[in-house]
Order: sequence, then structure tokens, then C-alpha cells
Amino acid sequence: MGSYLNPKAYRYRQIADSPLYIDKSSLIGTLNRVIGDGGKLICATMPTRFGKTYLANMIAAYYTKGDDTRDVFSKLDASRGPAFEKHLNRHNVIKLDISEFCGYGVKEVEPKIVRRVGRELADAYPKVDFSRCEGFADQIFAVHNATGERFVIVIDEWDYLLRNYPDEPEVFDRYMGFLRSLFKTRGGLSAIELCYMTGIMPIKRYGSMSALNEFDEFTMVSSDTLAPCFGFSEVEVKKVMEQSGTKLTMDDLREWYDGYHIEGVGKVYCPNSVVQACRYNECDGYTANTMAPSAITKGLKNNFISLEKEAAILLSGGSVYANPGAFSGDLSRIDSADQGIGYLIHAGFLRYSDSDGRACIPNREMLLFFRTAAKEARFEGCVTGLAYESWDLFRATVAGDEGRVAEIFDKYRPRFDSLFGHLERREVARAMAGVAYSDALDYYLPPAWQERFGERGTDVAFLPLKGSERPALVIEATADGSTYSAIERIKAKEYYKPLENYCGEVLLVRISFDKDTLKHTCRIERIIKDQ
Repeated sequence: MGSYLNPKAYRYRQIADSPLYIDKSSLIGTLNRVIGDGGKLICATMPTRFGKTYLANMIAAYYTKGDDTRDVFSKLDASRGPAFEKHLNRHNVIKLDISEFCGYGVKEVEPKIVRRVGRELADAYPKVDFSRCEGFADQIFAVHNATGERFVIVIDEWDYLLRNYPDEPEVFDRYMGFLRSLFKTRGGLSAIELCYMTGIMPIKRYGSMSALNEFDEFTMVSSDTLAPCFGFSEVEVKKVMEQSGTKLTMDDLREWYDGYHIEGVGKVYCPNSVVQACRYNECDGYTANTMAPSAITKGLKNNFISLEKEAAILLSGGSVYANPGAFSGDLSRIDSADQGIGYLIHAGFLRYSDSDGRACIPNREMLLFFRTAAKEARFEGCVTGLAYESWDLFRATVAGDEGRVAEIFDKYRPRFDSLFGHLERREVARAMAGVAYSDALDYYLPPAWQERFGERGTDVAFLPLKGSERPALVIEATADGSTYSAIERIKAKEYYKPLENYCGEVLLVRISFDKDTLKHTCRIERIIKDQ
């Protein structure tokens, strides 16, 4: 068989034979329950490296007539489903990876599909007359009309054009026309038993309607019955740890990759990051390092929006209100904060909590990537500038240079006041401290905050990474009029939660702002915390 029609299962076999393999074949049972009926069109979107292509290859390998994959699936969860035998290697499969058709230009995607798949259909069905076929839908309907045969269609990276060529909307619109001809016409639909599409972005909406409203969509925000297929659960992470024999602990992996949450599953981790960390016995930004900072900045700053305030809040470990449903899926026109934050949620750079309707950066891996993107965003205000001075500020703090610390805070305070408004002193203090010490993230855990209710200040603790000889940092950013300070509390051994289990050197930094002089003062002390 060809590479598109009834493909061999080489890629899936390679994954299934890997020593680090997590069985996600329960998805097959879910699809077997809807194949051929009204729920046969499915679009599952999830962030980069969350397993989209793996699932697409698995589905094609199970249904294809082009290969005998019983030896693979008989050992997996799928084999326990009641319809396992009925559908195993019994269907005509057409598998398309849209990125593959964009290698030599993006304006001929549909013609390439028609030509390449058309040749394979003509070879497989020599008695079918394709002479009057004008498109892909016509081709598969011609086969169905002449032979009664139907197809399972698997489309990987369905949104590749949307994500990589947002400034060429006419190209994407032609591509959407191609998909509509396949899934919105009687001829195309009658020849399709099941379609499974993967991507990162939800299906683009025109006005209030989806361009392909026949599809059931499953996303990081609303995964429903497909929830077990999104990322790795903590149980699955522990399986990878056992399979790899890694020296890393669960706490190591939580520190770097925990943070996503899916209803019905609980904590969810990025599969690629977990597998790579366990394979190399080292936590790093394995997934973030495969992307350019522009993947984040397009949601923070473009010709329509500049979400500098939101970027400061997020970078400082805070959360922002979010409405992920407001994102239309159109990357060429992100024109509101809701659209920008919604895009970042769907792309996996932010975690959305349905319980409070807020979004935040999920974990250390994404926090480090977000820091880089905030610098690359080149905001015209204060966030980019202070982020670029963060390393200088960090060195001055460690060296005990109180004057230099105060000088840097003086430089950016008016801009932060303008950005946040004078009525939000606590938020200003927190945002400034978080952005100012963002370069400390190379050596410390993500910031742990403690608000002091009734007072005009906020405290943040940076605890050093395991094995580091650097001191813990406690930054007290406060407005004038604050009373019993964090430094005084700590010296009196009234330790708050971030320092409860820490022993060793602590660098105490109090940065106070005087509203009359509009100047900062800084006080730095070192203590040793034993118990």
C-alpha cells in the first residue's frame, strides 16, 4: 500500500517498541464506539509535545488494512475492548500530515493532496473512473459510489498553516475550503466512517460559528471523554520512571513539569519533557527548547494588543482572569486580552483553572521560557527593560549593594505605577519584585509568595535548587507605612510557610517605597536558619 492510503505502521511500531512506552490505546475503544455514527468527526487539540502525532499514528496503525498490527495491539489496553476484533486492520485509512505538504510552498496544499492521494487511490481501485473528480472529496466519493468502500481519515497537524503562516489568511481560507468540501458535503461525509484530526489550535470560528461545526472538539480546557489521552498522569509518570530506571525523583519532575490539570485525570505532565528528563537523568526545558520565544510573544504583543501588565503578573508567579472560549482560533488577529490569553492557554504556555476562571504559568519549564519571551516581546514600557536588568540586580543583591538595588527600583517604579495604577500598590510591589528577580530563576525554584493582608506589601521567597550552595532569598517589597516587616518576623523566628523546611543561609532583602519622596530604600541582611 502507499504512504497515505492504508499506510504501514512503521512509526507506531517504533514508538511501541521503545523501552519508555505508555499505553494510550484506550482511545481505540472510545473511537470504536462512535465509528460510523453521528460522533465520527473528532478534533483533539493539545500543546506541542503532548503526544498528538503518537495518537494519530496509533489510530492509523490499528484501523489500517495495509498492515497486520495484531502483535502490537494484542498486548495493549485496546485488546480488552468489545469491538477490538471487529475493527482491527479492517478499514481503509487515509493518513495525512499537513506539515508534509508544506515543504515546498504553502499555496498548493490541496492540489498536492489531490495528486498524491489520488495516484494511490487510482492504483488501488483501477476500475473506478476518477476523470470527473475535481477534489479530494470527489475522489473518495467516487470510490465509495463505485465499490461501497468507506474510509477512516487521520489528519495530523490540521492547523499547521494557521500556526506557521498567520499572515497569509487567503492560503488558510483555501485550505479550510478544502476541509469543508470534505466534511460538509453529502458526498464526502457518506464516504467517511471516522475522522480524527490533531492540532494545537481549536477550529477557527467565523463570527460565532465554527468553520467545521460537525466536529466534536476536545481541548486542554474541555477534554471530556478523551481526557486520559492528554499528556501523562502522575501514575504514568511513575511508570516512565520505573521503565527508565532514572535517578530523578518524583519531586524533581513535579518541580519542573507539574502544573497542568485536566478534569477526570488530575495533574498532567508534558510527555516529551518527562521522557527526556528520565532518559538523560536531568531536568531541563526539553519541550520549551524546541520552540521559538515568538510562540509566546504572539499572544502578548502584536499590532493589536500589548499585554505588558498581564506579562508582569504572570512572570511574577501571579494569575490573570481568562476566558479561553473567547479565542477564535485566528492567529492573524489576536486583538484583545481574552484572545491573547486564550491562545496561550490552548498552546500550553498557561494553565487555566475553571474553578476560579484564572490562568497562570504552569511550571518551572514554562516559567523559564516565559521569561525569555518577555524579554523578546520588546514592550515599550517597563517589563522588558527591568527583565533585562534582572541579572545586574541579582548580582547587586548577592553582593549586598543596597544602593544599586534601590537605584534600579527607582528607575522602573514610575513606569510600573503607570502600568498598574496607583491604587494597586500591592500588585505593583509584587510585579516589580517578580520581574526584577526573574534571572534568579536560573538558580532558584519558582517564587513562593506570602501576602500580608491589611498591609501594603508582599513577601517572596526564592529557595535554591537542590544541590545549590546559594542562599535562600527573601524579598520584602513594601510601601511606606508597613509595620512588622518580613525581616523582623524571620529574625524573631516567626517563619512563614516557604521557609518552614529550609535550613541554611538566608539573604533578607527589604525594598521599601516612600510615596512622598518617590524613592526606594534597600536593606540587606544575612542570617543562618537552623530549624
